[in-house]
Amino acid sequence: MIIDEKIKEQLKNEFLQLKEPVNLVLKSDNSQNSLKIEKLLEEIASLSEKITFLKEDFDTKYSPCIAINWPEKETGIRFAGIPVGGEFKTFIDSIIMVSRNEYDISERILEFLEEIDKPVDIKIFITNSCGWCPPAVKKAYSFALANDFIKATAIDCYLFQEEALKYNVSAVPKIVINDKVEFVGAREDNEFLGYIISAIER
Repeated sequence: MIIDEKIKEQLKNEFLQLKEPVNLVLKSDNSQNSLKIEKLLEEIASLSEKITFLKEDFDTKYSPCIAINWPEKETGIRFAGIPVGGEFKTFIDSIIMVSRNEYDISERILEFLEEIDKPVDIKIFITNSCGWCPPAVKKAYSFALANDFIKATAIDCYLFQEEALKYNVSAVPKIVINDKVEFVGAREDNEFLGYIISAIER
């Protein structure tokens, strides 16, 4: 058992908010970490009939990596690592967000966001003990959910140390967009959108 029984009961109540089915898809590398994630996702999926756990390969260079998808369509929302610590709640919130197709973006910014028609790759480098990481992840996931051209991957710096070194991560959350624009910290909608547009135009 990965999840405490008391937490399971809380999650069952939270999952009453779910509207549409959600698939938790694991790209596994058969490591110990992958096995831990597999058990965790199986337990989460057992708490609601609207959640299905699958092991499949999908388009990402990270493994282990989780995608939170609709049954018939990818959302572009990915989590590379084990969603524990401060990121566990964010992960649960993201499942609910996908199921309800609701996101943390203002209507005004949403109008601009809908006009983006070029690929956008957002990497959010995180640690499980970072207080500013959850809002940054949630914001990036919201952008991915709102626009099919946008993919957002939260990357655990401890599990993917080489990747964190490659992108010179010295503080988290560090956000890298299309490998062209980067910044540190959580940002408001308009500022985040500005970074996305800047990355597309470069």
